[in-house]
Amino acid sequence: MLAIVQAIPELEARAGRKAVVIGGLAVLCRLGTAYRATGDLDTASRRAAGEPPQLDVLLKSGGSRAGPAGVWIPTPSGMVQVDIIEITDAELSQLPEDQTDRLAVLSHAWAIETATPLRIRAAAPLPEASTEVLASIAEPGPLIAMKLQSIMNRPADKERTDLLDIIRLTLDRDAGPSALAQLRNATPQLAADARLHASRWFADLKDHSLRRVRELPEGSDVDADAVQLVGELLLAELDRPDH
Repeated sequence: MLAIVQAIPELEARAGRKAVVIGGLAVLCRLGTAYRATGDLDTASRRAAGEPPQLDVLLKSGGSRAGPAGVWIPTPSGMVQVDIIEITDAELSQLPEDQTDRLAVLSHAWAIETATPLRIRAAAPLPEASTEVLASIAEPGPLIAMKLQSIMNRPADKERTDLLDIIRLTLDRDAGPSALAQLRNATPQLAADARLHASRWFADLKDHSLRRVRELPEGSDVDADAVQLVGELLLAELDRPDH
C-alpha cells in the first residue's frame, strides 16, 4: 500500500496531469472501514482530440508495459502496476449502442468529472518513510456504477471483489448515503444502463452473486438478505420517475 500511494505523485509527474483514482484504492478511501487490500493502482482520465494516449506518454517516460492498459511505475518502495482507463471526447459524442460499453464510458466520465480531493496517508515501519498525498478520488456513486459494468467482463476473482465492493459501498454507514444520493441524481441514460446491470446482479442473478461473494474470506458475513437489500436500494434510486 505504501508503494501504491507513492505511485500517485510519480504517475502525475510523468503524465503531466492529475490522476483520478478509481478501483480498489478508491473504494478503501471512501469506506468508513477498510475491509481489503489492493495490489495495483487504477486510474481514469479524459483525453481530448489530438492528445496522445496517456499510456504512450508513460511508456516514453521510462515505464514498462503491464498488460494491455497498464504500465509499471517505479517508486521508493518498489514497482507498482498502474492501469489506465481513458475516456475520449469521441466516445462521449458518439456513445456505444451496447448497454455495457455505454455504461463503461458514462460511468468513467462521471467519475472523472465528480472526483474530489482526499488526503491519503500510508504508514511505514519508519515514520520518516511514510507517505502522504492529496489525490483526486472517485466518489461512491460513480464507483458503484463503474463496478456494475466491470463485472460483466471480469474473471471470477475480480467478479467477487467487484460484487463485494458494491455491497460494502452501498451499505457502508459513511459511503452508502452519498452513493445512493449520487445515483439518484445520475443522468437518465447512465441511470437506465446502471439499472439494467444492478437488476442482473442483485435480482436476476442474486443467488449467483451471493455465492461469488461468500467465496471471499472478506465476504463470509454477507447473507442473502444483504444482497437483497443492496438490490432494492440501488433499484429504488435508479428507477425513479425522473429518470
